[in-house]
Amino acid sequence: MPSTKTLLISITSIVVLTLGLAYWFISDINANLIGENDTTETSAESREEEIDPERYIDDGSNSTANDDIPSEQHFMNTLHGMTHQKVHADEKWTLVEMTDARIDDMLDILEQVEGSGEYEHYDLYEQALMKWKNGNFENAVYVHNELWSLNNGSVGKASRLLSADEEQAFVNEHY
Repeated sequence: MPSTKTLLISITSIVVLTLGLAYWFISDINANLIGENDTTETSAESREEEIDPERYIDDGSNSTANDDIPSEQHFMNTLHGMTHQKVHADEKWTLVEMTDARIDDMLDILEQVEGSGEYEHYDLYEQALMKWKNGNFENAVYVHNELWSLNNGSVGKASRLLSADEEQAFVNEHY
């Protein structure tokens, strides 16, 4: 028969362990419930897309039009950032305002590298930018997801085009 001291230590240990596990379990359930309430309280339309300000590659003054040809990666990131103005994605890692001047700048760069083989995905860029220059942005989801895939994206795949109101709200908030 175990001693009273051993029995008391065993029972105390079991009680402390049970209380600790119960506290952890209740805290975890509470945290999950709070998280669910936060997402149910905000509607899908009013939910902000997650954008980290450190992900901007353009502060409004950075033009791609200069004497230096940007690397293909920089060009791709700029184009990818431009698509974020037009598409819905849960996360957006780069932001570059899509303007007529920027589209023209990007096309000028493509003209400079045309036929050089410098940009492996030249055709994708040119097709996208030519449509955008003509005011056709229907390919923005496709272009975004192609660039996202080329960059080995794992989160933030575009699911649809933004409505005109959503795009205007995005522009107002970020530019």
